[in-house]
Amino acid sequence: MKSLKYFALSTILLFVVIPLLNFAKAQDDSNDDGWQVLFNGKDLTGWELLNGQHEVEVRDGLIIGTAVTGLPNGFVTYTEEEFGDFILELEVKADLRLHNSGIQFRSLSTDEYRDGRVYGYQAEVNITPQQWSGGIYDEARRGWLYILEGDNPAREAFKNNQWNHYRIEAFGTMNRIWVNGIPTSHLVDDMTTEGLIALQIHGNVRPQMPQTNHDVYFRNIRIKTENIEPSPFDDIFVMNLIPNTVSGQEEHQGFSLLWNGQDLDGWQGADGREEPADGWQIEDGVLTIDYGDESVILTEDQYGPFELKFDFMQHEEHGEPGIGYLVQEASESNSPGTSGTYGQLTARQADDVREWNKGVIKVLPDGVVQYWLNGYEILEYYLDSDQSTQGHIRLIGTNSPISYRSIKLRLLD
Repeated sequence: MKSLKYFALSTILLFVVIPLLNFAKAQDDSNDDGWQVLFNGKDLTGWELLNGQHEVEVRDGLIIGTAVTGLPNGFVTYTEEEFGDFILELEVKADLRLHNSGIQFRSLSTDEYRDGRVYGYQAEVNITPQQWSGGIYDEARRGWLYILEGDNPAREAFKNNQWNHYRIEAFGTMNRIWVNGIPTSHLVDDMTTEGLIALQIHGNVRPQMPQTNHDVYFRNIRIKTENIEPSPFDDIFVMNLIPNTVSGQEEHQGFSLLWNGQDLDGWQGADGREEPADGWQIEDGVLTIDYGDESVILTEDQYGPFELKFDFMQHEEHGEPGIGYLVQEASESNSPGTSGTYGQLTARQADDVREWNKGVIKVLPDGVVQYWLNGYEILEYYLDSDQSTQGHIRLIGTNSPISYRSIKLRLLD
């Protein structure tokens, strides 16, 4: 009986000590190399629940949000201060039955916008098989900005049923996220560069979700705003929403602008003409090409293997953005006319017409070609063994005018 009592006492002490350690850690960090503790581990001083009035409590050094069935999204918001450039760190865990949660940063809540609805950038906490934790969702504004699709190792970063460490870095127009030390998102955007920090309690109102209350847990929330520098650049994809620019990480990865956004320097018309005869225009950093052979535009140089990134807009539902690559003109090959490979990326639904879409074409050194549309891989194939791996890039409008911008390229080894 003595050993049994000793075991029981040890167990009780263990459960008492763990939350105290979490709280002590938060207190120590307040003076640790400039970190500011946002959550004191005892109560919600400095925080306010906005929008959906879900259940929120502080227990054992944790903020615990309970999503109440039928309520809209709620946000436990730090209202003492708005933040511009910063490094934010915290830990999060959620019930498996909870659809998702998130960490709002550089977000806003104003009376003028949907009666105080919290909106802005959100670092996704996704418990579902979708595995987009660490992606960036523009809450109540533009929707998904950075998704984790395909064979992306970042999809494995978040671990269900355990604590997950998030690090968010915001510098100027650059927004980056790490989950458990793995880089998951890199967004360049100038829509909001300062705002609130908030913790989302997702509204449990979707009919396919279990209609019971679910919990999400947050702890060790701290931020640093002074004497900070961005982490070194890495190799993950950059979603750059600022037209005709190359970000620091894109430049680090070898990208440069293929079209300068101003004129046709570096481009030519078909058959060696200095420029297309007609059917094109440049206005406000946008190159628009009408349908027709006379409006074909090619790069002066040849490229390959490469990764080509571009924005495009269809002006009509039946329009098809035309991208030629590995193109050889008649004077450069034995064929009587222009040859090469022709790719089409079409907005996937009518709502995307007259909206900007993101296209990527990769011609890999091993002959694999991939098409990506708005973050999704939509096609993969192998080049013929006798096909040239270098050629011009060609733009053409098919069936209707097509607009292009932010055309950038890097060579692949």
